[in-house]
Amino acid sequence: MESESSLLPPSEAISATSATSEISRKSRSRTAQATWAHARTAILDEPELSGRNRILYCIHCPSESPYSSHITTNFRRHLQSKHGILVEELPSSLESTITEKLSQLYIQAKASGNTDDIKAQVFQDCLDQDLINEALVSLIVVRNLPFRIIEWPEFHVFCRLLNPQSEDSLATAHSTIPKLIDRSWQRKKRLIQKKIRSAISNIHISLDIWTSPNYLLLLGICGHFVDSQNKLRKTLLALRQVPGHSGDDQFQTLLPVLQEYNISRKLGAIVSDNASSNDVLCRIISNHLKEQEDIQWDNSLWRLRCIGHIINLAVDAFLFKDLIEKEDLEAIDQEEAEGKFIQDATQTKVRKIGPLGRLHNIVIHIRNSPSRTKEFKDLAKRTIPLDNRTRWNSWYTMLLASDEASGALDTYSKNHFDVLKNDYLSPDNWKQLRSIQAFLQLFHRATLET
Repeated sequence: MESESSLLPPSEAISATSATSEISRKSRSRTAQATWAHARTAILDEPELSGRNRILYCIHCPSESPYSSHITTNFRRHLQSKHGILVEELPSSLESTITEKLSQLYIQAKASGNTDDIKAQVFQDCLDQDLINEALVSLIVVRNLPFRIIEWPEFHVFCRLLNPQSEDSLATAHSTIPKLIDRSWQRKKRLIQKKIRSAISNIHISLDIWTSPNYLLLLGICGHFVDSQNKLRKTLLALRQVPGHSGDDQFQTLLPVLQEYNISRKLGAIVSDNASSNDVLCRIISNHLKEQEDIQWDNSLWRLRCIGHIINLAVDAFLFKDLIEKEDLEAIDQEEAEGKFIQDATQTKVRKIGPLGRLHNIVIHIRNSPSRTKEFKDLAKRTIPLDNRTRWNSWYTMLLASDEASGALDTYSKNHFDVLKNDYLSPDNWKQLRSIQAFLQLFHRATLET
């Protein structure tokens, strides 16, 4: 049962005159007084009392439908959950007296050198095994750390310095980490399942295929919905290995996810890129829902094309169409990612792009040698990020950084003119690059907002 402390504010307008009210006023806590600052009394035909307690109304809520309560604890919870206002619960006079007495006892114990047991107990009481495991999993997963961190002596020394009693609360074998990760994943998955079940909207799915650094083909599946609190939510539902890019391969991976989260009857839009295999995927989904679950899902209506991908196609056409082949750009990216020496033939192909290609070759020349990188950093006090074929925004960030360091790039190009003479950027070239940068800025903003 929650405490039913009175919400009577200390204003004369709503003060009570009865003996009961006088006793209540004398016992009001500072916590209640801090809560009153966010309340008002009843107006018009609003109820004034609940029993002998005054009902107060939230001044932060809409005037036509304000929150009301005569219970301080409930009112504080409302202020925090709905308005982000935290009214701290202050200790009572008894609690303050107890705390003061304990402090005096600790000072006496410290003076006699008998505080070790007290300190050990305090440190021990601070440890929560579930929270420690969750924090450890988050650290390893989010920061992509090896499981063997738990076996590093340095890690344990660090934890012991933070809390000398932490030794028995930390795992010591890396083989326990996958179990902790799976346990954490299952717990959060159940939480997401509950939120999806109580969602007040359809569950919309966005998905895409991604190749991991170790060449695994993965299908990322995200859910988008409005929860029971009327808040828009998005969450990663699954990241699973997929045999191929075909619509059928994707469906065989997606279907178990729809079933695990019980989404089929609330399935909304499928958002994906413009690949024809995604058209096939949506047709398969429509047929399956109709034949197996008697659900009408119109794939021509619910198949949505990703605006981010459409922007990417538009910018690609602007930058590269009829200038260089897509395959050549991908091969160049691969060579650079593997740290291979860039051949003259490759530089010639990139140069076909125009001033943007020349800038690319200059940046590659800088980055291909530690000594040249240092030389440029001494000139510009910074480095230039390299573009990437699959992320056109990287071309924009390269242009942005290059414009800021244009003087240093010009000096560097002159210092290496014998090698970079075919890539030297003239004033007209810089003018073109700045025009491209201004053009791409609009798409950059649009991409961030999708």
